[in-house]
Amino acid sequence: MADDNNINPEIGPKDELIDAIAQLDDEGDRVIELKDEVTGETTKAIVESTFLFNGNTYVVLIVDSEDEEEAAYVIMRFIEKDGETLLENLVDNEEDVIYDYYDKLCDELYGDDEESEDE
Repeated sequence: MADDNNINPEIGPKDELIDAIAQLDDEGDRVIELKDEVTGETTKAIVESTFLFNGNTYVVLIVDSEDEEEAAYVIMRFIEKDGETLLENLVDNEEDVIYDYYDKLCDELYGDDEESEDE
């Protein structure tokens, strides 16, 4: 039996869906618009990547923040609801696990940036 916590470097399992909901901007980035169901506020985000973990598909979004000096990333989960595919915020008890997994995935796929800067 495979260990669910092993890193599976499969990136892009929902690319067709992302392409359907995202629009390309002038730089060729895939941009989606997120709408807060409570406030109705919308935010634009760039789709960085998608990945699988424990049978769920997650998307990494780069979101500009007016409060911060540089953009931050956020991870959301794809869910099926009433026949539609939606993005859902992570719940508190899974957030640390998912972000840690993504960091390990990036390290495995792209290496440690500090090593390449020191050379």
